[in-house]
Amino acid sequence: MEVRLEDVWFSYDGRRYVLRSVNVELKGRGLHVVMGPNGSGKTTLLKIISLIYEPTRGSVMVDGRSYWDLGSGERDSIRQHVVYVHDKPIILRGDVWYNVSLGLRLRGSDSYDYLEELVERYGVSELLRSNSRSLSAGQRRLISIIRALALKPRVLVLDEPFNYLDSSRVRMLLEDLTSMAGSSLVVVATHYMVRELVGNATRLYELVDGSLREQG
Repeated sequence: MEVRLEDVWFSYDGRRYVLRSVNVELKGRGLHVVMGPNGSGKTTLLKIISLIYEPTRGSVMVDGRSYWDLGSGERDSIRQHVVYVHDKPIILRGDVWYNVSLGLRLRGSDSYDYLEELVERYGVSELLRSNSRSLSAGQRRLISIIRALALKPRVLVLDEPFNYLDSSRVRMLLEDLTSMAGSSLVVVATHYMVRELVGNATRLYELVDGSLREQG
């Protein structure tokens, strides 16, 4: 799936623009890294790429079609292939297994093999029957990431995914994102400079005061 932003501007209040004339082409696979300080507009940009926010001005093209000009049924069909992992993980009431398997159940999947592999890999097996309200910040982060990875989406977008993770799990996540980027479009926004992430990036961008610039 190819996502292209054409002269995208975005404002929350109609006066101040958080994004200004953003033009970027994100082709069907690869690891795209957006770096920038807090408040630079990274989260807003990711939500536009994830087809959550409609830009105030400009177009979002998906496989050559203007996404926001499509009918609601076509938009929903495309959106099923896009997964966005929030900076602040969304965890629902219930136990950890309920939360980590939520994405698969919403998609009507009965195949949990890869999910179980991820649960074991990231070392959260012992938490599966724990109440989600007892989780630490790092554990909540892991649950949201595992839930997303298990879906194997065509487009995976992650906002500050390394926050609260220890070094071993950061390394695991880097390996998994790099592997996934071989067949899917992976977009990561971070202010956390990770040498391996930058080294494996297909494209590296910097977002400053709402303007996006590609780095060498």
